[in-house]
Amino acid sequence: MKKNIIIDAGPTNERIDAVMKITNMSTGALGSIIADTVLTNFEDEIENLFYISTKLSYKPRVESDKVRFITVESTDDLIHALDNLFANYRIDAIVHSAAVGDYKGRYVVRAEDIVEEILHEDFTNLSENEKREKLMNIFTAPKAVLHDESKISSYEPNLMVMLDLTPKVISRIKKWSPDTKLIGFKLLEGVSEEELFNVASNLLHKNSADYIVANLLDRIGGGKHFAMIINKDGILHSCSTKPEIANVISHLIFE
Repeated sequence: MKKNIIIDAGPTNERIDAVMKITNMSTGALGSIIADTVLTNFEDEIENLFYISTKLSYKPRVESDKVRFITVESTDDLIHALDNLFANYRIDAIVHSAAVGDYKGRYVVRAEDIVEEILHEDFTNLSENEKREKLMNIFTAPKAVLHDESKISSYEPNLMVMLDLTPKVISRIKKWSPDTKLIGFKLLEGVSEEELFNVASNLLHKNSADYIVANLLDRIGGGKHFAMIINKDGILHSCSTKPEIANVISHLIFE
């Protein structure tokens, strides 16, 4: 039976206002190489390859009528796209290589407006804990937030942005589809290979992933890309380039 595969790649972008966004340095290059490798090696065994990325991320170069491009912007967009695919297709494998941002904007406010709101509050006869709670309530939901539907002025000298955590996409995948082969990714910087392995192993077990591709940021560049590919039994492969990683992943999908 031919397989339905999802590959998501590149960053997510979280809007602050009509033009400003929170994003990260991911380009989607590895995801696009994985897609090209899968298409080159196994095109005849594919029903659909759903490629999910932002507009400016790298895309597969191999032309194929098996590829279905889905463009997303935010983490919520990615979740919606995945939810829709899992609801309507039997997904055999997902390569979850997207660099989903950890934070999104909750609001933007002028520091002066926060100060005015604090000054107008009555803290008389409040305990220290009550004062902290009242201040926290102001910072959690101030009255004078700037609306994100329009562009914030370029001349505001004291803007403050409150951030919220984004949902963890990887934690939802096996809940959507327990039988889907899940290949996740973890990127760390400035740690030992042992620590990278331990963090990746925890991620694998926590999310019932089948494989985790564990990367070190400080060993990516100049044509090199170090990664350990692990499963519940330990390290399956150590790779040193993106094409090598892509080749291993393509065979893991179809084994």
